[in-house]
Amino acid sequence: MFPAEASRIYNGSKNSVSFLLFNNSFKLKLPFSFTPSLSFTTPFSGTELSSLSTQQPLNQTLRKFLKENCKSVVKKKQYDTVVLLYKRINSTEVLVLDLVSLNILLNCFCNMKRVSDGYVVLGRILRMGFIPNVATFTTLIRGLCMERRVLKATKLFRKMIAFGCKPNLISCGTLINGLCLAGNTSLAVKVFEEMINGNAAFGHMCKPNIVVYGTIINGLCKDGFVDKAKELFLEVKVLGFNPNVVIYGSLIDGLCKNGFVDEAKELFLEMKSRNINPNVVVYSSLIHGFCCVGNCNEAKGLFIEMLDQGVQPNVVTFNVIIDELCKKGRIDKANVVLEMMVQRSVNPSTITYNLLLDGFCLVGRIDDAKKLFVSMTSKGCKPNDYSYNILIKGYCKNGSMDEAMSLYKELVAKAIRPTIVTYNTLLAGLLQVSKVGDAQNLFDEMKVNKVVPNSRTYVILIDGLCKNGYHSEALEIFYNLENCKFKVNIEIVSCLVDGLCKAKRIETAWELFEKLPHYHLLPNVVTYSIMINGLCKVGQLEKASDILLDMDKNGVFSDVVTCNTLMHGFLKNKDMPKVIELLHEMAQRNVMPDASTFCIVVELLSKDEKYLENLNLLPSFAVKDPTRQLHDECK
Repeated sequence: MFPAEASRIYNGSKNSVSFLLFNNSFKLKLPFSFTPSLSFTTPFSGTELSSLSTQQPLNQTLRKFLKENCKSVVKKKQYDTVVLLYKRINSTEVLVLDLVSLNILLNCFCNMKRVSDGYVVLGRILRMGFIPNVATFTTLIRGLCMERRVLKATKLFRKMIAFGCKPNLISCGTLINGLCLAGNTSLAVKVFEEMINGNAAFGHMCKPNIVVYGTIINGLCKDGFVDKAKELFLEVKVLGFNPNVVIYGSLIDGLCKNGFVDEAKELFLEMKSRNINPNVVVYSSLIHGFCCVGNCNEAKGLFIEMLDQGVQPNVVTFNVIIDELCKKGRIDKANVVLEMMVQRSVNPSTITYNLLLDGFCLVGRIDDAKKLFVSMTSKGCKPNDYSYNILIKGYCKNGSMDEAMSLYKELVAKAIRPTIVTYNTLLAGLLQVSKVGDAQNLFDEMKVNKVVPNSRTYVILIDGLCKNGYHSEALEIFYNLENCKFKVNIEIVSCLVDGLCKAKRIETAWELFEKLPHYHLLPNVVTYSIMINGLCKVGQLEKASDILLDMDKNGVFSDVVTCNTLMHGFLKNKDMPKVIELLHEMAQRNVMPDASTFCIVVELLSKDEKYLENLNLLPSFAVKDPTRQLHDECK
């Protein structure tokens, strides 16, 4: 039944009087002597087996020994030792295992994430005539959940009743926990509601306890279903359960992550009024929440309170504070927090250093970022792909492509797999400094390394090629996408249309624009504005006006950029009535003017004095102190 790899523990001596299994901290000796077989798949000889099988107390003695010793080994999590022992015992064909022993074996396989072997044990249970009990099924369900095979776990849960086994509190809680951990909260809620309401499988004997409520509340909060979590929280109180720090912590974290920080603070105060001391998780969640809404003073106050209460901040707490300081550009303050962290014997993680790296790059201190990056390893933190990506992005932003490419080569040499973010950042940087050949070579290398380009990759490539004058190459990439059935999006097409319009290849751009239905795409306001701008530049104003009408038909509302673009075109063509008409349309559609709009109005008034004399012809937003304010806005 079992694989033969267990033979690695056999010492090979025919004269052995005992069988030993051991690891670094455990030694187990069987309470009987025999001549072991040379192979685990070969049982004893007929004489030896006959001799052993006549000893009636042997089976009972071995079974007792197996249960007592295996339970202690399982508690020590030495699952492989137990499995090897069972394999050896199985090869003797002396001991007849009972259901409890087989459940222990099944439990070990599941803890080792070898559920397929667990099913083999289940098959043996059935072949031996045993009826699997609730422990058997619960163990398998837990094993499946550990392997994230939650749908199979749910099916097995439903089949329990067919074996005359009613799910109990532990089996229900196990499945609910597994579903929540896998992010399948909706199915977890369904099982939870069946527990409360009862069904053919459960009856009304399986009511959830405070642990199950805590699990489902935590799952709901993590998936953003805070309202449902609040309902269950109130239900916990109505049922007479006392919510613990874990339940409060889950709900406070969920409220903070969904922006309900004031409500989370109220819950925090309620928790303290019930003499439930907040732990580091609760404080960290609330500090993060206040940082996210920009209330740094409240976050600082909570951090001080936390220290006063003797709650030791952990790496998550410090990371939250460092992240907020870095985002605000207060990198020196963030470094002070890092020093405090070390003084309190809290080891910074790779995430901590990544936050600081990002902070240095954000304020343009790339040299300091490099020094920190180099020092990470000596401080016990290895840079990961995210660390490299941050620094590569910083160098690309500065146009320091030699340094960025050097980091990329270092990353590859250290067998750290580059991600799509790595390649997209480098491609954008190379194209920005007109290193088109290097970008094309990197794109080829990306495919060799089996990193699949995404839509962002193609936007970067097409935009970069067009800006460097490689319009034919950009078109070739686009048509290759079409041939390999890549699902192009409107951003890719808009980018190419923009590049062609700027190169005054209007006919090709117009062909692409008209083919949008062929790609099952609808133009958005950006696409329309690009095409209008292109047509205006070559004087095709009538066609540009038709596009504005087409926007209205398709329910795409023109924005200030679209209107300004078209007005510039009409102004250049000295078609003043059209400019006035568009200004009034802006007013009717509540399109807010910007500085460019005011500049257009100023130019209109300077080119045609009759509008300056008859300001009532213009919409109200355009006539407020036209001689001074509009000129100031234009400047």
